[in-house]
Amino acid sequence: MKVFLSLVLVFAAMSAVAEVVQPIGAAPQILVPAAGNINGQNGTFFRSDITIINLRNSDQIVFLEWLPQPGGTPVATSIQIRALSGIRSSDFVHDYLNTTGLGAIVITAVTQPIPEAIDANGRLFVSSRIWTPQPNTTGTTSQNLSTVPMSTINTPAAAIFGAGGADSPNDYRVNVGIVNVDPTRTQTFVVAFSSTQATTVVLPPRTMQQVPSVGAFTGQQISIVNVTTNGSNLWTAYGSTINNVTGDAWSELAVAGTP
Repeated sequence: MKVFLSLVLVFAAMSAVAEVVQPIGAAPQILVPAAGNINGQNGTFFRSDITIINLRNSDQIVFLEWLPQPGGTPVATSIQIRALSGIRSSDFVHDYLNTTGLGAIVITAVTQPIPEAIDANGRLFVSSRIWTPQPNTTGTTSQNLSTVPMSTINTPAAAIFGAGGADSPNDYRVNVGIVNVDPTRTQTFVVAFSSTQATTVVLPPRTMQQVPSVGAFTGQQISIVNVTTNGSNLWTAYGSTINNVTGDAWSELAVAGTP
């Protein structure tokens, strides 16, 4: 028994050192990097299943801001969530924002129904997944994408390491999304899928854009660099990989601060 306990303690210590993901807590302002109500390829139709929980012991006004792709229409609305309660919708973009397409959502606890009045005492938890009926079946398939406390966004450069279909790249399509949360700056990014394949993305303030790789992605790293003169670090990115046959998918946030 003593030997077993010692091994447990050793493994626990190793796990603590190696741990990268921290438990998600509450925050007054949270970004959903990608959400939508939009047709996909091969008979898919993607919707966002989003849950917002008010962990505060009092009712909370919540401001919802839709960050569209360039050329899209921004949307803003306010809702109220009762104390120690929450809301959930399997088609959040349609039901609460009354819009369609692909975008990002900033969810903010406010003291009154305007975005400038952030409630620093707000304690919101947000979870999000994008799902679609699976073509030619009665089931569904989905992908989760982590939500991000806005106070933690500080991205000088970023990279994505787990995108693509390593076993059979031709069976998957890969997309990279970038969200510019800067309130005033238009920012320009270069997304490098390889040394020979790069895409330039120009994002006005408070917009997002998702761009696909050209052909099968066979690399191990996608790099995103902000090339804006006097740009800011108020942006983040994600990668999304989708199976061309079933719609099975996964996603990950980009790692900030990579060289």
